[in-house]
Order: sequence, then structure tokens, then C-alpha cells
Amino acid sequence: MWRRQLFAKKSLDLVLAEMAGEHQLRRVLGPVALSSLGIGAIIGTGIFVLTGVAARQHAGPGLVLSFVVAGLACGFAALCYAEFASMAPIAGSAYTYAYVSLGELVAWIIGWDLVLEYAMASATVANGWAHYFLKFLGLFKSKAGTALVTIPFWLTTDPFTAATQHVDYQTARALEVATATAIPLGASATAPRLVLPVAEDSEINRVVKVEVVFTPESLAAVAKIHGRAAEASVARVQRAMQEQLQYEPKMSPAEKLAHVREDNLHGYEAYENTPLVFGSVRLTFNVVAIAIAAIITTILVIGIRESAGFNALMVVIKVAAVLFVIFAGIGYIDVTHWRPFMPYGWTGVLTGAAIIFFAYIGFDSVSTHAEEARNPAIDVPIGIISSLAICTVLYIAVAAVVTGMVPYPQIPLNAPIAGAFERFGLQAASVIITVGALTGITSVLLVMLLSQPRVLLAMARDGLLPPGFFGAVHPRFRTPHKGTIVTGLFCAVAAAFFPIEGLSEMVNIGTLFAFVVVCASVWLMRRVNPEARRPFRTPAVHFVAPAGIVFCLGLMIYLGPWTWVRFGGWLLLGLLIYFIYGRRHSVLGKALRDEISRHGITPAGTPLDGEPIENLSPNGDSLDGDPRGGDRKDEQEA
Repeated sequence: MWRRQLFAKKSLDLVLAEMAGEHQLRRVLGPVALSSLGIGAIIGTGIFVLTGVAARQHAGPGLVLSFVVAGLACGFAALCYAEFASMAPIAGSAYTYAYVSLGELVAWIIGWDLVLEYAMASATVANGWAHYFLKFLGLFKSKAGTALVTIPFWLTTDPFTAATQHVDYQTARALEVATATAIPLGASATAPRLVLPVAEDSEINRVVKVEVVFTPESLAAVAKIHGRAAEASVARVQRAMQEQLQYEPKMSPAEKLAHVREDNLHGYEAYENTPLVFGSVRLTFNVVAIAIAAIITTILVIGIRESAGFNALMVVIKVAAVLFVIFAGIGYIDVTHWRPFMPYGWTGVLTGAAIIFFAYIGFDSVSTHAEEARNPAIDVPIGIISSLAICTVLYIAVAAVVTGMVPYPQIPLNAPIAGAFERFGLQAASVIITVGALTGITSVLLVMLLSQPRVLLAMARDGLLPPGFFGAVHPRFRTPHKGTIVTGLFCAVAAAFFPIEGLSEMVNIGTLFAFVVVCASVWLMRRVNPEARRPFRTPAVHFVAPAGIVFCLGLMIYLGPWTWVRFGGWLLLGLLIYFIYGRRHSVLGKALRDEISRHGITPAGTPLDGEPIENLSPNGDSLDGDPRGGDRKDEQEA
């Protein structure tokens, strides 16, 4: 019995019936507001930060093609999302779509997977917001050149990062480089090793198998400072140098060591200056991340209309900043910087696409607000497709401008767009870009925190999560206030107290996996339920859906083995929760068990074989008013 429950599906009629009653959300969003939410979720740290990493280390000027590939993958998925969102205009997004087409177990997996995309992404973005906010405060200086407003470092750093950087800063300060060698990219393994740095006029812009060796005296000094912790710290500093010198072979290893030391200065000072000392433990935390999470959560609890209006204002600001980058940078383009166009071939382009895919995450969040759309059958597809199309065009233009302004080996990694303009002495541009980036990150955080509670709401309606909590809707504001507050608290705690770099890498793979399931679901539903009402139909679905699956799976492959291992561990944890709580409390599962125990048949009056359940209400009763569900068929037969 329980094994059959895993693949039991909900009918579309049941999904639509769930929107009625006191738990219905307020329908106030039109196509412009939905498109704005999509753009608000998409344009953020991806374009302002990842452009440098992807162009310099992987794709070169071919970054333009990386955005095209990632945009195509998202475009196929967007068309499938649009069809399903018009068919089932209810909160839940990919979770609801999977429940209708693939069954309860797959739906749970997708719902749990969406936590990676929304909740984990929210924590990552809140942490990044704090970094940009500090940079924004640094723009305001006195005549003496000192910052007018400062926040102590111990209030801007999580304790784990502070402790690690405190050790590594001292290590990098004590170490001295003896030798640094490498092999040119593309050379055979037996090729003679180069001594770094290579000459400035060399055509070698990337090397592999970098080996950095420190002097014995400096290693002994580190061991004296840190004792048993010395070996691990030296390995971290060495690894950072070797990874970065692959893409900067013209930089002196001593200078690179100084850069690594400076990268750890923030955490070192936070650890040294915190007043929260408890014995041998020094506590730091990111109060800036807590503050922004609290502010956004409060706005979201108050109402969707107010949240959408606040988001629309931020979208205008950040789109203006992106347009500034495009039109102000065109005059500084040197077309010779686009040659060679794909220095690392298609492998580099596809790897770059997998990295900058993070810049596209968010368009699917529009589908989580289908229940709040005034005319979901039309407005939601418009919001999904238009937001993705607008952002793709902007991304391609920005990639072309940045790689045309600066040779790709010289594009700054941390602030690529601002750095490109500073290269030409355009300091005012840095201010505009920083404001645009800060605004962009704020809107991304808002939409991510807006979307997660609506997925939890859909899962709670089905009994897979506690409905009294996650399914509660505020009587006045008509928002899932309890789920929103919990999501905000999770975001604040994770961003304030934990280093979340590893979790942020899982956001991409979680999103791509959700896209694969949505494409597969639409394709499957065309076969098993061809008569369903589809206000929006995915064009050429027998090409678009499998193409979306192939593209997304292909990008997942380029995310690396450790990301897959962590993703597998996350799914196993989700399955454990499902079998302990979700399966036993499932509304669908309870109704199936009840009917089997009474009649040996499902509420639809047929043996339990995984077919959709047609006659169940959200609380498990029959939709035609008979709580026994199957009795109507019995009476007819009698």
C-alpha cells in the first residue's frame, strides 16, 4: 500500500479546488508586477560578480555564448513553466506540477529541492548583501579620506570564517615563497615546467598544475605560531595561491601571497577585536545580514501588494544601472579584445554557462505567485517569459561590453564591471554600479524570501509539512506569515553565523534539477492528460521539453563531483524527513489508506494503481460532499 502511495497523483481538479476558502491568497498581481518580480529575482550578484570569474577563468569573450547557452536552457524550462502555471495557477511551482504528473514522492523531492533554490539562496544573497552594503558605506568619506560610517568587522563576519581567517592571515604573513612553477594550458604532461611569473609580453595567460613551495624557515615559523593547526592552514594558503595563479601567471608569487593575506584581513580583525569572548571562544556574527533579513521579512508579512511595489522600485534602479554599463561602456570597446573569441574552446564556454547560470535563477519564482495573479492563465506566462527574455538580452550586452573593454585575462574577479570602468579612470561609474548591485541584491533577496513560504504553503496543504503552521494565512494581510517568518529567521541565522559558500554552490544544481522535472512533467502531462485546459501551450513541446531536459542535465554535469555528492546528501536528508513525517501525514495518503481499509478501492472507485485521485477535497473528503468518497460509486452500482 505505502509503496503505491509514493506514486499516487493529485488531479488538476483537486489542485484548483484547494485555492478556495479561507486559505486562499490575495489576487492582486498583474503582468507588469509579475514581470517585475521575475526581473527582481534574476538580476543580482550573478551579473555583477560571476561575470569576472566566468570570463577570466573559463570562457573569455566566449562568455557571450555562455549566456546564450544558459539562456536557452532557461528558455526551454520557462516555456514549460508557463504551460503548467496556466494549468494550475496555485502556489507551489514545480512541487505542484510534479504532484500532478509524477506522484507524491517526486513532488516531495522537488519541494525539498526548492529549499535549496530559495531558502539557501536567500541566505547566500543576504551574506552577499552585507558585503556590498559595507562597500556602499565606504563610498561616503570625509575630506581626510576616512569613511563617515563604519561597522566593526566583528559585526559583519560569521564566527567560523573569522576563526579560519585569523589563523590564515598569520600564516600568510609568516610564509615566504621559495619557488612557484606551472605547465602552460594545453601542453603535454611531460612539458618542461615554467617558473612563475611569466613575462608580461608572454602569450601565456593560463597555466595548470601550479606548484608553490615555501621556504623551510617560514614553515618552521608557522609551526611555532599555530602548532598542530599549522599544516592545515599552510595547505589552505597554498591551495588559494595555486588556484589563483592558474589564471594570473604574470603575477609575482610574492605579490599573490600578499593578496591572499589581505583576503584574510577582514576575519583576522573581526576575531581580534570582538568583545564577545567566552573563555577560549571568540564570537562574531553578521548583524548586517540579520538586519536586511528582518526588514525584508517584515515587508513580506505585511502584504504582497506592498512587496511587489517595493520590488518594482528596486528593479527600475538596477535595470538603469545595467543600461548605464551597456551604453557608457560601448565607447570604450576595443574589438581586438574579442580575439581569440573562445580561448578555451567549447569546454570553457559550457563551464562558464554552468557558473553564470546562477545569474538566471529566479524567473521560475514567478510561478510560485500564480495564486496571487489577477489573471494567472495569461499574466503568469507573460511574467515568466518576458522577465527571462529581458534579462537574457541585458546579460549578453553586458558580457560583450565588459570583455570588449578589458582583455579577458585582466578582468577583475571580485568586481568585474566596476573594475572595467575604473581601468579608464571612471570612478563615478563605480558608485553607480555599486548602488545598482546593492539594489539588485536586495530585490533578489526579497523575491527569494517571498517564494519559499509559498512552496511550503503548498506542501502543508497536502499534509507533507505541518499545516497548522506552514499552511496558515494571515487573516488580514492574506500572506503565509508563519512560513515567511520562519524562512526569514533561517536566512538570518544561516547568513549571520555560518559560512555558506558550499551551500551556495548547491543552489545551481538544485534549480537545474527542478527545471528537469518541470520539463519532464509537461511532456508527460501532454500524453496522460491531453484534454486538460491549457490557456498557454508550450510550442513544439516534443522538442522544447526534451531539449530543456538535455540542456539542464548537461549544465549539471559541469558543476563538479563534490557538488553532486552534497546534493545527494541533501536529497537523502529530505527522504528521511518524508518517510518519518510526510508519508504518514499526507492528506492523499490518509484518504487512500482509509478507502482501502473500507472498500479495497481508491476514492475514485478503482484499484490503487497510481492514477490521479479525482474526488478528494483538500481535507481528504469527497468533493461531491460525501466524506466516504467511494460510497457514491457503490450506491450507483447498487
